[in-house]
Amino acid sequence: MSIPSNGGERFLQEFKAFLAFLQSLWGMLTGISVFFPLSNAFARVIPLQSGADGGALFFLSPSFVTAVTTLVTLFIVFLTFSNRGEMSRVQGRALASFLLGILILVFYVVLYYVKASYAFAVWGWESDDPRHLFVEVPLLVGYTAFFALTTRAFTLLGLLEFYGPKN
Repeated sequence: MSIPSNGGERFLQEFKAFLAFLQSLWGMLTGISVFFPLSNAFARVIPLQSGADGGALFFLSPSFVTAVTTLVTLFIVFLTFSNRGEMSRVQGRALASFLLGILILVFYVVLYYVKASYAFAVWGWESDDPRHLFVEVPLLVGYTAFFALTTRAFTLLGLLEFYGPKN
């Protein structure tokens, strides 16, 4: 399979334009949502604490959850960019991603506090009980999905603005 000689040049031009997009307002919003999982470790806006600190995580550390979330979110940004040629119905997809992300965040927060409140007192799980993973894995997925979906929503809107109908 041969690659057209101008295909690489076109990709580089579009990638440079994408980097310029990341410097724009929409790009800043995408960047904030990409790096929010990292800053959340400091700001503690969304609960993410280990069991030793009174939180709900005993087997999966907050650092692990943050690292997985950041990695998935960066992947979503580049996956969304790679699909930039499919700009039809972008606003609907962005809205659906954002709303689903918010819904998953609500699920995450409820599950987090239920586990933190009931794991010891009601369910009788000790700190080394592997049953914690039955709740911690969905917490990892929920936390990651929230950031990935909201980042996708901002990236889609930004790409629509940047590569939209005028191009």
